[in-house]
Amino acid sequence: MPFGREQLVYRLTPAGQALGLTTEGLGRQLRAAFDGHLAQLVQVGQDELEVRVLLPRAERTRLDALEQLLIRAPDGAFVPLPTVARWETQRGFETLRHAAGRLAVEVSADINRAMSTPDNVREALERDLLPQLAAHHGIEYSFEGRATDQRETLGDMQMGLILGLGLIYVILAAVFSSWGWPLVVMTAIPLGLIGAIAGHWLLGLDLTLLSLFGLFGLSGIVVNNAIILVSMYHELRETGMEVDEALIEAATSRLRAMLLTSATTVVGLGPLIFETSLQAQFLIPMAVSLAFGVGFSTILVLIFTPALLSLHESLAQRVSRVLARPASAVT
Repeated sequence: MPFGREQLVYRLTPAGQALGLTTEGLGRQLRAAFDGHLAQLVQVGQDELEVRVLLPRAERTRLDALEQLLIRAPDGAFVPLPTVARWETQRGFETLRHAAGRLAVEVSADINRAMSTPDNVREALERDLLPQLAAHHGIEYSFEGRATDQRETLGDMQMGLILGLGLIYVILAAVFSSWGWPLVVMTAIPLGLIGAIAGHWLLGLDLTLLSLFGLFGLSGIVVNNAIILVSMYHELRETGMEVDEALIEAATSRLRAMLLTSATTVVGLGPLIFETSLQAQFLIPMAVSLAFGVGFSTILVLIFTPALLSLHESLAQRVSRVLARPASAVT
């Protein structure tokens, strides 16, 4: 906050308060004396002229004029200004910023990323310094600028995530004509998220908004391998093959396709991940989310998806037996 010009800050004396003067009323009289009081408007042809009453120019440019200035009290009497007010000199600020109608101070800083991250600094401020300032000085604080944009973006992304997952589930339910199969397929999404987070940790990267954008795209990509496996298993089951045999056959027959699809994706994103130019630094977190998420989820899908399919079949058979018992008893 750069300092501006010298300012005179006035306060009412006990004598001024006893006469019934207020800070606001005294301020209006001082403004009228030095800035002028609008007495009337005069129409001269098509022009409108203002008639202002104020001190002579010679007195308005001298500080000793304050010693001789008379102030009108509420009862109509005139008293010298030094009797009803005292003032002091101080440097004012060049500009005053307001937020939501209140005085505000904007504090910004550059982060030394070799020592810390913006999230760590913000967490430390919220934990220690800012609560102490608020308690001791009665101020309020908030993170604005890029932090505000990030909060708004995260809120929109949360709504988009719910909508996206809902649409994925509806599409899969329509394709498989079942409400249970889509849940098995969508288990690949959290498996991909684990891989993406692990990739950031291995490469020493922070999770950024671009990382989250990559996670969004990853949610629609990682289900492809699960769809391939579940579709093949579904076709084998329709031919009359047993559960265990169908699981083994589906995993072995689709292993090459799944590995090739994931490998080409990871290899294609590899040059971007290890690019050192400044222009690529913004896209690296998104590429890491996609590459590690796809690669990690492919391995886990081959392990967890067959297990979930077997569990799904076991639960379906148990539910069928439970529902069939009342009918047999009635018969």
